[in-house]
Amino acid sequence: MQSERKKTAVILAGGKSQRFQDPHVEKCLACLNNKPLLQHAIERISGVADEIIVAARDEVQGERIKNALKTATKTKIVFVFDTLKGFGPLAGVQSGLERASSAYCFVLGCDMPFVCEAVVELLFETAVAGCCDAVVPCWENGLLEPLHAVYKKEPTLAATKAAAECGEKKLSSLLPRLKNVCLLPVSRVREKNPALETFSNLNSPEILKITLKYRKHFYRVR
Repeated sequence: MQSERKKTAVILAGGKSQRFQDPHVEKCLACLNNKPLLQHAIERISGVADEIIVAARDEVQGERIKNALKTATKTKIVFVFDTLKGFGPLAGVQSGLERASSAYCFVLGCDMPFVCEAVVELLFETAVAGCCDAVVPCWENGLLEPLHAVYKKEPTLAATKAAAECGEKKLSSLLPRLKNVCLLPVSRVREKNPALETFSNLNSPEILKITLKYRKHFYRVR
């Protein structure tokens, strides 16, 4: 039986790192302050998540990630692998939710190493209080953060399968298939994380270099 009090975090690590322009570089293992981006994310959410699921492309990538991670956390880390091929993040979401033992899951991109625990708590609290199928941060211009959001397991699983059957690969295709979606204003997130570094996405070598040079104060694990 799934508990609404238990919290699962699903980190999507299966991306092919196309923006890194090197087939040998795993984006999730790109280093920031001598630590893989994925490890930063795991350590930051381990205080709020009862279980952490890392969604990898396949067992080969999963083994590579396991060997690279050095983090010690009380939260158990489980690896799952894409069963849908060629569906990108949608495949990772499906694999992660299928394995999750919680009613609600926080879904995060592996290249978001500054994720804020207080913001994750806010998303979970909002989802449970409103019986929401999803709680997705929404910017003032209408842009969404679907890879920094909480989803309810069963309806979202049904939505991923329906989207895949229609050949739809974008994560945004899930939301129209969910009945009760809360678009949480970024102003609410800013109350918990004023600089909004929780949304920082280090998805290219250039952004990573800029971060290494100018944002050293974000390295501390909070």
